[in-house]
Amino acid sequence: MKILIYGAGVIGSIFAWKLTENGYDITVLARGDSYNEIKENGIVFHNPLNDKTSETKVKVVDILLENDLYDYIIVTVQNTQVDALLPILAKNKSKNIVFVVNNPLGYSKWIKHVGSNRIIIGFPSAGGERKQGAVNYFIGTGLNKIFQSTTFGELDGKMTERLKEIYKIFKKSGFSPSISKNMDWWQKTHVAVILPIAKALYRHSSNNYELAKSYRTLENMVLGTRELFDVLKKGNIKITPQKLHFYYLPIIIVVKMWQLIMNTKMAEYAMAKHTIVGKKELDILEKQFMTLNSRGIELKYYNKI
Repeated sequence: MKILIYGAGVIGSIFAWKLTENGYDITVLARGDSYNEIKENGIVFHNPLNDKTSETKVKVVDILLENDLYDYIIVTVQNTQVDALLPILAKNKSKNIVFVVNNPLGYSKWIKHVGSNRIIIGFPSAGGERKQGAVNYFIGTGLNKIFQSTTFGELDGKMTERLKEIYKIFKKSGFSPSISKNMDWWQKTHVAVILPIAKALYRHSSNNYELAKSYRTLENMVLGTRELFDVLKKGNIKITPQKLHFYYLPIIIVVKMWQLIMNTKMAEYAMAKHTIVGKKELDILEKQFMTLNSRGIELKYYNKI
């Protein structure tokens, strides 16, 4: 199984590490300092939950040529970077391209460039930061899967052999994955969830532990999420996955739950750290999501966060 991880950020690095350790033939496409760092030193990982450090050697390239064939190309870049990659992916002949990218606007542009038959949609339950040459990481498994799991799906929602295969690859590699029948709804819902979280964290300078102390901010965050859910529902988009309906539990219960979550290392590395490095992408995602609010639903609490 020959796989290219297109992007050497935190998510791409985590994918490359775990899949390499489980016997897959992995190549990372990186540029600039990241390319040189991976070529010379491999990828260094630090688990902030147990303070353990490990290192993985992987193959690295800085360009994707037309005849470079892979069983899967897994694209792990920010939303703001995808447009520049589409012409490159369009020329390449690999049959399966897995876009692991935040996207609330749908996939027509991606389809136009690479064709619907080559596209699989995915999203990770992982996060962290790259600091001083090491990736401080978090991978969502076990109880964390209740909130979000690494998820994959076909554009048409069908259960295909290639989808089963990518699911097995990530399951074997320790990601505790899921499959969704409607990744468009899933991704739109995901953005509706992360935008209020990001706004709440920014109010407290991306310090999740300080946010955990603020009942009022978390209350507005939860109510703001419900407002963004209303935007989706008015557009005939179902909240996906269904487990996110926990947001409609009594407000005091949901806020108390978020107070517990925000007071953890998981929240620090899976959420707070990302708001620091991903500010530009989050701003773009907010603008994109708001184009879905064609009915002009009032976002009273969202705007209070």
